[in-house]
Order: sequence, then structure tokens, then C-alpha cells
Amino acid sequence: MDAELPTTRNGLNNVDDVYSDLYSTLSQVTATTANDVDQLPYPITLRNLVIFAGATVGGLLFGYDTGVISGVLLMLTPQDLSLDVVTDFQRELITSVTCLGSFLGSIFAFPIADKYGRKVTMALCSSVFVVAAFWMALSTSIHFLIVGRLLVGVAVGVAAQCVPVYLSEISPANTRGLVLSLNTLAITGGQLISYVVSLSMQNVQHAWRYLFGLAALPALIFLLLLDFIPESPRWLISKGEFADALDSLRVIYPTAPLQLVSLKLKWLIFDIGKLRKYQDVEDPLLMRRQSISRFIGDNDEPLSEPTPPSDNNLGVSPEYRPRHRMEPRAKRALVVGCALMFFQQVSGINAFLYYAAIIFSQFDVQNPLIPAMAVAATNFVFTIVALKCVDPVGRRTMLLYTIWIMTVGLFLSSVGFDKNNMKLILVALLIFVAGYASGMGSIPWSSVEFLPLNRRSFGAACISCTNWLSNTVVSISYLSVANFMGMDHAMIMFAIFTVLNWVFVYYYYPEVKGLTLEEIGKVFENGIDVSYVYRNYH
Repeated sequence: MDAELPTTRNGLNNVDDVYSDLYSTLSQVTATTANDVDQLPYPITLRNLVIFAGATVGGLLFGYDTGVISGVLLMLTPQDLSLDVVTDFQRELITSVTCLGSFLGSIFAFPIADKYGRKVTMALCSSVFVVAAFWMALSTSIHFLIVGRLLVGVAVGVAAQCVPVYLSEISPANTRGLVLSLNTLAITGGQLISYVVSLSMQNVQHAWRYLFGLAALPALIFLLLLDFIPESPRWLISKGEFADALDSLRVIYPTAPLQLVSLKLKWLIFDIGKLRKYQDVEDPLLMRRQSISRFIGDNDEPLSEPTPPSDNNLGVSPEYRPRHRMEPRAKRALVVGCALMFFQQVSGINAFLYYAAIIFSQFDVQNPLIPAMAVAATNFVFTIVALKCVDPVGRRTMLLYTIWIMTVGLFLSSVGFDKNNMKLILVALLIFVAGYASGMGSIPWSSVEFLPLNRRSFGAACISCTNWLSNTVVSISYLSVANFMGMDHAMIMFAIFTVLNWVFVYYYYPEVKGLTLEEIGKVFENGIDVSYVYRNYH
């Protein structure tokens, strides 16, 4: 059974009635799981594996290029960069300039992703990764290396902004948490690979150049796979490209009946149209009068979009354009996403990942890369725990269970540094990283699912920028602050932030497991309804 989207010529007020009627009709059609393509078992096919593997290449390079610096700082000699000595500040600068570049990349990414599409943006990101890899590998001065690290940071920022948006828009509702966690798994996997490669090349002359250059390979593979990866159907619908959106949906749901895929297309047109009609009176989704009956079956009636209203229909003065203002629910969602990302970084995780080898080199350790690799391996393994648990358990519950584990690990590490006990420090950091990877490592990146389509790229950029600004502050100051106040006090400072993080999640972070991207907006309509899912579905 399919439904027709009626056309109205009586202004915006009647459009509301039209959408209401259609909502009721479609609700009856999809009342059962059997008629909801999002609730069908999601098949694992070769094409799907290629799509997700290709999309997460950006995350893999994100992790590799941020994690490899730990090995590079150990292998880099002053003579390699025409210096007499490499100072702590220069190490901090080489490390943190990537975070600054990532901040800039996140800003550049969202207008490109909105105008040219998620797929094109990820291809551009991979191209920058290739250029930056060769640039850093061929650096002969610290200034040249810093520019290369800034350039790779831009690519990391684009990946951090665009990949979660793309994955959230191509994944079914009941597997979206798992799919978004794949990106974090790729990030932590990239970090682990960087440590393994660093350890295996430790005795190779100029090994740090090879470490940087190897980053070009995954980016080149992604560019070769580009033709097999579909564009986001939601982005295509927002541009009025219904035929391409249907093709994309058929790739995403390869074994679903065409009728259900067609119904999913109608749902998305309805939901996205209802959202955007208040935002942009010149929106192509509302202005194009295009029949898509030929795309959804011979027995369907033509599906037309409402006639766009004028400013007078909107009941506002010409000077006021609603599309220039962010709706309150989007503001609330954005604040929650940015705040959670801020707490992710001020917990100190990247201070340990970037400087783990330097931290352990201060103790009587034969090879400081080995305990540093243990930290990275724990991060990777417990990201798999997040991957398995985030959908059945829920994001909010995972955070509430794991943040306190991070806090315990930080307090124990403070004791370890105070007692100068390397074994206790290592165990404590592994506890902290296990708790972090199980929740805070991946869930803040999935906050893009809170945002409506018309604000998703912008919001993802804001969330990503929050990450990189916080990351920059931590990474450029950690060694200096630790030298000034002591490692033990630095751990206490991070622990205080994790306590505040738990309080924030308890009061302001909502559960959204099982909700479609379009339904999530209801959670933020009147404040932040942290128990919406439990009250309505459990």
C-alpha cells in the first residue's frame, strides 16, 4: 500500500493539514515491523561492507595521523630538521598544530558538504590526506613539518565533520549506533596501527618519514572505491534529486522489497519537507513540482510537493526570514552535542595518546612504545565493546555506566604518579581508557544524529570544532602544565572534569536508541526530554 502526497495552493497553513493527513496515512501503512524497512534485519553484503569500509577510511586516517605522532616524537632527531635540540614546546607545537588544522577543516567542510554532497567532500578529504602525507615525509625543517601537520589537520577536520554525518544518514535506525561506532573503531584502529608500525620500524633509519608517508595508501584506496559508494539519500532529497535518492536507498537496503524502499523515500520526502518548509521558502524540495511516480512503481499516483508560500503566507514581515534563524530544538541539540564533545577532550584522553611514549620514557622502561601501544590496544578493543552494546543498551546508559570508570582510573593514576609506581600508572591508564572507549570515545561523535537535516552539516562542524579547540588547548599545554603542577595533580584535574561530565549526562543527555533521525527532533521540542524513548517505547 502506498500513499499520495497531495498538493495545496492555499498557503502554508493548509500545508500543515496536508502533512498531518499524510502523517496519519503513512503511520497506518508502517504500523507493523513488516512494513518498516528500517526495522527489517539488516543484511551484510559485499557492497555494504565496501560502503562502510570506504566511508570510515577518513576515520582510519584520522586515528593514524593523530596517533603516529607519539612514535615520530621518539624517532625524530634535531638533525632531521636542521636543529640543535627539539624542545618540549616544539614537540607540543608539532602535535597541536594538527588540532588547529582540524578546527579549520571542520569549518571548511560543512558548506562544501551541504553544497556538493557528503561523497564529494570525503573524496576531497582523501586527496588532502595524500598531499599532506608526502609533504610531511619530505620535510627538512621544522617549519616545513609544521605546515604539513597543519595540512593533514585540515583533512582530519573534514573527516571528523563529514564522516559521522554521512554514516548517520545512510544507516537504518536500528543499527545507526553500531554504524556510527564503526567510525570510532576505525579511528582507534588507526591509532593502534600507528603504534604497531612505529614499533616495527623503530630501528629503521629516518623511520618517521615512512610513518608519515604510509598514510597516503588508505586515502588512495578510498578514491579507487568512490564509484561503489552512494551519496546520502537525505542530501539528495534536500536537493530535489528524488530518482538518485531512490537509487541510493536501493543500494543501502539491497534485499528490501522495492515497495518498502519506495515507502521509505516517501517518508523522507515528507519528513524533510515538513522540516524545511519553515526554514527556506526557496527550498528546492518545496519549489520543484516533479512527479516521482515513475520511480516508485507503475501503480502509484504522482507525488507532488506543496506550492511554496510567500512571505505574506508566512505571516511575517519581509525583513524577517525564518530560514536565517536556528529553531530552538536545533539549538538545544547542538548545545548538548558540543558540551559532550568538550567533556570528551578535557578528560585528557588525547594527552595520553599523543604523549604516552614520552610519559613512559621517564621511567626505567626498555621500550616506551610497548606500554603506549597497550594503551592504544585497550582503546581499540573496548571500542568494539561500544560497537556491540551501544544500540541494545543505549547511548545514555552506556555513558552513565562508563564515565565513573574513567574517574576511578584517573584517581588511581594520580596515586601512581605520586608514588612513582609505573605499573600502577599503566593499570590505571588502561582502566581509564577502557571506560573512555566504551562510551565517551564514540558517543559524542554520534551527536550529529540529534540535528535536523538542514542544520546537520553546520552542527557537525560546530561539534567537531569544539573537539579540536579543546584538543588543541590540552595538547599544546599538557607537557608544560604537567611539568608545572606535577602529573599527579594533572590527573586530579582531569578527574574533576569527568565528574562534571557524569552530572551533565544525567540531567541533559537524552536517550535516542531506535528513533529515526526525523523522530529525534521530538526529544528537543520542549526542552530536553531525556526519557522520551523510555516513556514512549519501553
